[in-house]
Amino acid sequence: MKSLNIAHRGFSALYTENTMRAFKEAYEAGADGIELDVRLAKDGEVVIFHDSKLKRMTGAKGNLHDYTLEELKTYPMRDNTLERKTEQTIIPTLLEYFEWAKDKPIITNIELKSIKKNYQLELRVAELIQTHKVGEQIIISSFLENSLNRMKILAPEIKTGLLLSKYDEDSIKMAKEMGFDYVHLKANNLTEEIIETANTHGLCINTWTVNEQKDLEKANALGLHGIITDFPDRLRLIQDSNDSV
Repeated sequence: MKSLNIAHRGFSALYTENTMRAFKEAYEAGADGIELDVRLAKDGEVVIFHDSKLKRMTGAKGNLHDYTLEELKTYPMRDNTLERKTEQTIIPTLLEYFEWAKDKPIITNIELKSIKKNYQLELRVAELIQTHKVGEQIIISSFLENSLNRMKILAPEIKTGLLLSKYDEDSIKMAKEMGFDYVHLKANNLTEEIIETANTHGLCINTWTVNEQKDLEKANALGLHGIITDFPDRLRLIQDSNDSV
């Protein structure tokens, strides 16, 4: 089985993470999927952004959830490309992403950056998925079991993946008992025993974040469901080379 080539925050090795440009470049580079992060703005809009604070990516002060979408759009993302294109480095919304992705043969892994005991993000994400009829193309992931359980109630047809920081049989068994479809495991903690345990419990593995050539080759040989990487072009070359043998 060929692992899905999932671009981490888009083609984030070469383009500003979690921007429309990074997503488009990942698709052009041969990615099968896009991994992105979502948060709620102050006015309830779902925006694509990893950090809770704005500082690292925009230079602005404070928490993202204290700003409305209109306010967030005034803070361009810091661009790490050679040519600055401001219109492509503005914080995007999940709505904008779906309008681009809905007609493309691409999987989207949405990581929920939820605030504990506040499930408005799950509600808004489920509404957007259902409005755009993209449920079959979506994996929802989170470190929070309750967040994924909430999504399964709101949209039971959507695949879910539990991000695990603790890798043992009990954690994997718990993910299976909760009805999740995948476990998302950090690559440097993957072992044959963990892979066998997940497979025994009928769970597929998506691993993150694999970037070096030798590590990508090793991960690609493990028969995992998905490999999340900042370099979708590197993984595509490895997979295409294997196909030609």
